[in-house]
Amino acid sequence: MPAKPNGEHAGAPVATPQPQNGHKHLTLEDRRGVYEMLLSASVGDMLPRGVITKAAQQFGCHVRTISRLWQRARLSLRGGGHTADVSTKMRGNTGRKPKRTTQEIESAIRAVPHMSRQTLRSLSAASGIPMTTIFQHKKATPRFKSKSSYVKPFLTQGNIEARLRYALSFVRPLPNGRHCFSDMHEYVHIDEKWFYLTKVKRRYYVYDDEEVAARSVKSKHFITKVMFLAAVARPRYDHHAKKIWDGKVGVWPLVQVSPAARSSKNRPRGTLITVPQIVNFDVYFDAVVNKVVPAIQAKFPGGSTRGDVWIQQDNAGPHRRVTTALLQAHGVSGIGVVNQPPNSPDFNVLDLGFFNSIQSLQYQKSTRSIEELIDAVESAFYELPTDTLAKTFITLQKVMEKSIEIHGSNDYKLPHMRKDASIANFALYNVECDASWYENALTHLHERLGEEATMEALVNSLD
Repeated sequence: MPAKPNGEHAGAPVATPQPQNGHKHLTLEDRRGVYEMLLSASVGDMLPRGVITKAAQQFGCHVRTISRLWQRARLSLRGGGHTADVSTKMRGNTGRKPKRTTQEIESAIRAVPHMSRQTLRSLSAASGIPMTTIFQHKKATPRFKSKSSYVKPFLTQGNIEARLRYALSFVRPLPNGRHCFSDMHEYVHIDEKWFYLTKVKRRYYVYDDEEVAARSVKSKHFITKVMFLAAVARPRYDHHAKKIWDGKVGVWPLVQVSPAARSSKNRPRGTLITVPQIVNFDVYFDAVVNKVVPAIQAKFPGGSTRGDVWIQQDNAGPHRRVTTALLQAHGVSGIGVVNQPPNSPDFNVLDLGFFNSIQSLQYQKSTRSIEELIDAVESAFYELPTDTLAKTFITLQKVMEKSIEIHGSNDYKLPHMRKDASIANFALYNVECDASWYENALTHLHERLGEEATMEALVNSLD
């Protein structure tokens, strides 16, 4: 029986199943693998029946692709070649020519307002370019990428000046006209944050045969939550204890134990249960005096500051009423209170990133009750590495430097410092402030003071 050109015997029909992608292009390694598979199964120059079909199924291509590869390889050897030629004939600019050039696509995208560029679908509709084309352009053009936009607190002119003064107060002169931020050892940052029993959306990495456990709540708007008050300082070496102090002053849940108002399937009415407190001035001040202050006195490294310890808090209503004079009136000495600039959560290490680190670790723990939530948050607070807190203080110094550069504004893009690779000791490192930025900020502040003095004199003269 004569052999067919592809090397298989004629006779019974042979099925030629098409792969999902009938136009798959084999890589050079795949082509060598195909040839070696056929060569090992061949008898002389002949291939047993069904071998080509099996190779096509295994490598996901058409049988004609396998047949052409075998014929070219055998012809190259018959022509005197030392090795079989299994290379592809596709060279250079092959395939369908694009309808639009890269420049045309970029021009069309740039003409679309940013509000219409929030998704590839909306961008496609506004630009008239197919979504698949935009996706391919995104893969081929690294300059074209998605960027997130976050709402920042609105700053008045007074807020901006307060931010600039506060940031400049931490800059210290160095030899040779350089400037560096202080170590901030005398500051304890405190703030509150809500922590939730669970979050609405969770992401898991699973295999296709694994089932993700179902979760349900009565309402996603009323997930059990507890407010915590946290206090942290910069980690440092404690010369008295001869070890590194982690800077974690403490974290406290703002809760109270009260009798249940009504019965449920879990407990009768009147059972003592833990419930969140409504945080007002009295609750906040009690926490500062009876929890934060004793913790500072018990944990703060002795002799590590140049004077009083300062509790830095934000400008929330209940907070502003807590002052150094009020603490002194309650018998607290050596500890003062300072308010960070208004609308400036980025000047507090807790809001800057440490709270997020605690929450990320807390969400890895399974919690079903308020008591379990409290245990999870407290455990996460103390389990976080000391370096995480130390690096957040370095980030705070960098934030202040950027604020000095733009004269107190919060419209900055924080650069990646690569702390792990470039900083040997996070506890000893302090950001160096650019001398020109520092001098320009001082000049700007003096000019603003001069303008205010001139305006005030003008108003007084009119009176």
